[in-house]
Amino acid sequence: MKISSTETSHSFSQALRALRAIMNIVWVNKCKWRSSGPIVNVGVHNAHSFASIGLETDLFVGGGPATETTADLADFYSLDQPPGLHIHRIARGQSMGMDESGPIYQAARQRIFQLAKTGPVAVFSREPGFLFSLARLRYRRNIRTFYELHDFYSDLSWHERKVPFSFHRKKWVERALLPHVSGLVCITRDQEKFYQRLFPRVPTIYAPLGTKPFPETDPEVKRRARTVFYVGHMHGMKGVAFLRQASLGLARAGIRTEFWGGGEKDTRPILKAASDAGLQSWISAVPFQPPKAMHDALADRASLGVVMLADTFYNRHLTCPVKALDYLSHGIPALGTDIPSVRDILSDTGHYLPENDTAAFVAQATALLDDPTAYAQAATASRSRCATITWPKRAESLHRFALAQFEKKT
Repeated sequence: MKISSTETSHSFSQALRALRAIMNIVWVNKCKWRSSGPIVNVGVHNAHSFASIGLETDLFVGGGPATETTADLADFYSLDQPPGLHIHRIARGQSMGMDESGPIYQAARQRIFQLAKTGPVAVFSREPGFLFSLARLRYRRNIRTFYELHDFYSDLSWHERKVPFSFHRKKWVERALLPHVSGLVCITRDQEKFYQRLFPRVPTIYAPLGTKPFPETDPEVKRRARTVFYVGHMHGMKGVAFLRQASLGLARAGIRTEFWGGGEKDTRPILKAASDAGLQSWISAVPFQPPKAMHDALADRASLGVVMLADTFYNRHLTCPVKALDYLSHGIPALGTDIPSVRDILSDTGHYLPENDTAAFVAQATALLDDPTAYAQAATASRSRCATITWPKRAESLHRFALAQFEKKT
C-alpha cells in the first residue's frame, strides 16, 4: 500500500507530539541546597522552569542543611512547588577530608538510566565534574546531554594574567569532551560565537538566564523611596568600588544606597566608610540573604538597580548579570555599563553610563528619581522587557533545542 506524503507528515507530527509529552528533564548541580550566592539559586530556577511548563523534572543537588524541601522552595527561594518537580538532595561524600560530588553524580546517573528505559531524557548540567558523564550518556539510547557554559575555558588566551592550573585542567576537559555532548547552552551571545568557532559541529543555543515577574507595584511609591540597590557578589569587577564612591554623592542628593551580597568581610568596609562620613542612615550593607529576603527588599523599597560592571573581557562577553534580571523582575529601572553582556539583558530599557564616571551616574539617578513621568516610563519599559525573557520562556527554548537533537536521530 502506498503511503502519501501527507500521511507521512501527519505520522511524523504525531511522533513529535508524543516525544514532547513524555520527555523527562534532569538537571544536575553539585552545590549544596540553600547555599548563599546565585549558583544553586539559578539551578533551582532552571529545574523549576521546566516543571512550570509541564515537563517532569528531576533536580539533583547537594544535600545541604536538614530542612524541609517544599518549605524551602517558598521561604528561601520564593518559588511554588509545581507537581512535576522532583528534588533530590544528595549528601556529598568525603575524600581526604574534603567534600566531593561523586554521590550526587552517581544518583543522577542511576535516575537517568531508569528514566531512559521508558522514554527520552534531556540531561543538563553546568558542572565540569559531570562533563565526562554527559559525554558518555549522550551515546545511550533515549538520552541527550547539554552543557551550560559559564566561562570560556576552552581558550584561555584572553586572560591578561597568569591563569591557575585548575583553569588549564578545565580547558583540557572541555576540549576533549565538549565534542561528545548533544549541545551547548550559552548564556551570552558572544559566548555562543566563541564556542561555535571552536566546536563548529556541536549544536549551540543562546539562552540567557531568566526573569521571574513579581506583582506590579505603584511606580510612584517606588520612586519616592529614593533608594538605589546593588545585589550580588562584592567582587571589584562587579562595580562595587564604583558604587561605594557614588553612594556618597547619592546621599548628598537625598538618595539612599543598599548593598546586598557578599560576606561579612565585604560589608564591613562599606559600613565603616558610611560611618566615617556620617552617612549611616543613607548607606547600608547586608551579606548574602535568602533570595526571598532579597526579593522582598527589592519589592518593598528599591527605586533603581545598579549593573555597573567593569569593562573586562569576562564581563563584556561571558557573564549574564543576574542582578539585572532581578531588577527587571520587579520593574525596577537599571543603570549599567554599556557593554554587550549588560545590553543582552537590559536591551533598550537600560540607562547606560561610562564605567568610572560617578558624577554622571549620580546625575542620571537623580534625574530619574526627580521626574515622576520619566521614572514611570522607565518602570513600564522594565516590566515589558521582563516579560520577554522569563524563566519559563527560557525553558521552552531549551525544550525545543533538546527536541531538535532527538529529532536528528529519528
